[in-house]
Amino acid sequence: SNWTMFALFGGLLLLGETQPSFAMKFGDNGVVTPGWTFAFALMLLGMPVGALVIMTVANLWSGLQARSRPQVLIFNLSQIALSLSLGGLVLHVFGMHDSITELNAIPISWGAGILLSALTVLIVNGVLTTIVIGLHTGTGLFTTFRTGLALSMTADGALLSLAPVFVIAVDYSFVLVPLLASTSYIVIRSARSSLHRAHEANHDPLTGLLNRRAFDDRLSKTIGMFGSSTAATVLVMDFDGFKEINDSLGHSVGDALLVRFAERLVDLLPGNAAAARLGGDEFVVLLPGPAEPEALRRSLQSLHREMTKPLDVEGFPLSVAVSVGVAVAPTDGSNPEDLMAAADLAMYRSKQSDAGVEFHRTSVHQAGRAGRIDLLADLSRAIEHDELFAHYQPIVRMSTGRVEAVEALVRWRHPRRGLIQPNDFIGLAEQTDLIDALTERMLMRSMYEVLELGLDLGLAVNVSPRSLHQRTFISMVQRSLDATGFAPHRLELEITERALTTETERTVLTIRLLREAGVQIAIDDFGTGYSSFGALRLIRADRLKIDRQFTRDVDVSPDDRLVVRTITDLGHGLGLQVVAEGVETPGVRAALAEIGCDFAQGYEIAAPQTIDSLRVTLGGWPTPSSADRAYA
Repeated sequence: SNWTMFALFGGLLLLGETQPSFAMKFGDNGVVTPGWTFAFALMLLGMPVGALVIMTVANLWSGLQARSRPQVLIFNLSQIALSLSLGGLVLHVFGMHDSITELNAIPISWGAGILLSALTVLIVNGVLTTIVIGLHTGTGLFTTFRTGLALSMTADGALLSLAPVFVIAVDYSFVLVPLLASTSYIVIRSARSSLHRAHEANHDPLTGLLNRRAFDDRLSKTIGMFGSSTAATVLVMDFDGFKEINDSLGHSVGDALLVRFAERLVDLLPGNAAAARLGGDEFVVLLPGPAEPEALRRSLQSLHREMTKPLDVEGFPLSVAVSVGVAVAPTDGSNPEDLMAAADLAMYRSKQSDAGVEFHRTSVHQAGRAGRIDLLADLSRAIEHDELFAHYQPIVRMSTGRVEAVEALVRWRHPRRGLIQPNDFIGLAEQTDLIDALTERMLMRSMYEVLELGLDLGLAVNVSPRSLHQRTFISMVQRSLDATGFAPHRLELEITERALTTETERTVLTIRLLREAGVQIAIDDFGTGYSSFGALRLIRADRLKIDRQFTRDVDVSPDDRLVVRTITDLGHGLGLQVVAEGVETPGVRAALAEIGCDFAQGYEIAAPQTIDSLRVTLGGWPTPSSADRAYA
């Protein structure tokens, strides 16, 4: 009887809409469920009101279970009511007031009515969803439809087409129910497979976020929607120390951390944002629309604080530092390539400065417009064509005021873009083997130039962790010393504690062999990381360089004075000399001298300058003679 079939299809409708195992995800926008099949079957039985009631109850229950927002729940129920009502109206117009099982044969007009009714349900449901999602995400309606809804409507259409078959078959004999069940399973499985493949093509398999290709497509459409003046913000995010988590806790924990971070990121972002995982521990976010600069800065700082809070990973709290680079269209670029390049450069500056969030600086915008690849290609050519040069900053002994060493700081004078600061290219070079060629070129150049001064000055040179980890690094240093005739004891290599966080054994061995060859070692930026004291335990060094964040207010801040005094006493207790960086006022210099720091450098003493300027500066300054051992 019709009532028996009503009970059967009504029960299947409830199962299809309320059981998550039947739901098939499509894109980022929603799910396809088999409930529409059985709702349409009830309509063909002449029971559109029953179909509407059961469909409404099922979706209300599912929405409450999922704790959907009230506006989302109201929209879903209204969409169902409108789609089914219009579909039922079409059937009524074609004279289908009763069940199609009442007739021995279905007239052609009824067949056309069934087809048109199904299309009405399908189109109304799809169009309403497209409009709402498009408005919510800020994406064009055509783009929203093409990136997921077209496929979902295809799957819905396949399921709706089963409804007449189900009604006729069950009316003929309930014996056919098992056959219909297997047919339904095959169709649903096929639809699920198609949606899954489409989802995989655009999403990262681990986190479920967009992948690089899908994000590039979304960014291109956002920027191109209203022309090059479209306002949008791109965030490039990268973990700090993720490799150490993988090495110490295992890749399964690393993967779980990525998944939990992605979930938190989605929760924190506004609804119209797009987030993607580019690979490894690198993420990117698109925030469409204009933003007032100061409000954007505050919101991103707040976002960063939330992102770096501990995450519950496999039952224990785990936190990770995140460096964020920000680029804003059209100021930092009017096309996707420029924006991504600008955000990348800002992210590398954030890593170097430990700022957390770093905005792309317009002053170096031209250096980033061609993108990272072009900038790296230019850097490779710059090394070969001697575009890199050094500025030197004097280091004085506090007790005598005598200049005993200089620190070489790399600069790049680009033939078209002018002077490019190291923060804008060192981070890029460190991602490639160019950093090794750059380090060797600067070692050789600075050694020659310091020797030409004719003074027994020490020379301090910063060394990238990547270079220090190379097996050829020691031979490269020795080759430079031999080629220039520079005395090993006059060379000081400055390393940061970051160099000890990876390949620790190799780093410790390299440092030991360098010291045995007579080269001096300094731990730079001491106190800024979490492993500063561990670095002292692992390696033998000659000097500690106290970071400027502790010294700049040492004359007015009791806390900073205590920190500097503690580090100084620690260094002296271990037989190390202590160098204070960032000395910019006479008050700071006097305070550091009172504390007992051995050496100082900073703008109060002298700014970084070319070798010619340094020669003039040193002309009126006491410097070591050849009888003295410089910087010892």
